[in-house]
Amino acid sequence: MKRPRIPQSRDRRRDAEDDSSDTGDGAGSDDGADVVVLRDERTARSEGAAGSTAPRSEGGPTRAPGERREQGAEGTPQVDDVDADVDADAEDAEDAEEETLAFPEPKVVGVRRRRRRGLWLLGGGLLALLLTVVVLTVSPLLTIRAVEVQGNDLLTDDRAQELLEPVVGRPLPQVGNRHVEDLLAEEPVIDQVVVQGRLPDELLVEVVEHPPVAEVRSDDEIRFYNEDGQVIRTFDAEDEEQVAQAEEHHTPVIGEQSALQDRAVFRAVASVLGELPPSAREAMDSASASSVDSVELELTDGRTVLWGSSERGREKAAVLEALLDSEDPAFAEADTVDISTPDAPVTR
Repeated sequence: MKRPRIPQSRDRRRDAEDDSSDTGDGAGSDDGADVVVLRDERTARSEGAAGSTAPRSEGGPTRAPGERREQGAEGTPQVDDVDADVDADAEDAEDAEEETLAFPEPKVVGVRRRRRRGLWLLGGGLLALLLTVVVLTVSPLLTIRAVEVQGNDLLTDDRAQELLEPVVGRPLPQVGNRHVEDLLAEEPVIDQVVVQGRLPDELLVEVVEHPPVAEVRSDDEIRFYNEDGQVIRTFDAEDEEQVAQAEEHHTPVIGEQSALQDRAVFRAVASVLGELPPSAREAMDSASASSVDSVELELTDGRTVLWGSSERGREKAAVLEALLDSEDPAFAEADTVDISTPDAPVTR
């Protein structure tokens, strides 16, 4: 609890002078000796520190430092009590400052500060991203100097490098799947393209090719066709090495006359061969048709499969694959297997 302040000696002096005037006594009477003139706080402290024992200017008795004087007749406060009160007031003020409550920061101020911090972080991140993109797109360190093609079989390496020549010298981040697909669009053998960059300067192109479903032989060339009836590779029939490459694929052969006679019939035959799974296609020796509804397949073991039209192709392909894997003599020893109606295959 804070100690009460003692009234200043000036008020006490004024009361003593009023009492003296009422009794008619002079200023130098004995009663006036009871009035104590308070010294200035700084003077009292300096005198106490120096250990001064000089007599007071008003003729009062001398005292040693720290000695307490008796109160006057009317309870006038002494100098030491005033000094103690001043020190106590100073300590109370310091304690009050230390105990001052810190009011919490308004919520809106904290929200604004966090928002500004978030905006600065976002701006810095966007700037770093922009600089990264600029460096990657224009940096000469990421210029394509080599192209590697994987997964190609019918597409030769020389032909692939020729088609992809325009990407050499371009920044690596600027070349994607769409750009490479456009360059390889001239080759119908290409089905899918996957492009990957290899730092610092190599482009990897992985291709997926259409499988050849039929081949047509002539005197000077061998042509491979996809399921849409498009030529996907041509071999030189007079080059033994290329002929050997063509024979590695075991593609069913369509007679040249059948292929040239009716384009619709040829597409029907190619579509049927495209429905076959790879294992069944390898068992085929040739295919022919006199119309779009009378496709016939010749197996390598000499048996004939009557396919009919291209309708319900997937069901017929599943039945044919099951028959080829069957050990039932009714199918193994039959010369002709009719699957034009896949729900009820017939053997003859």
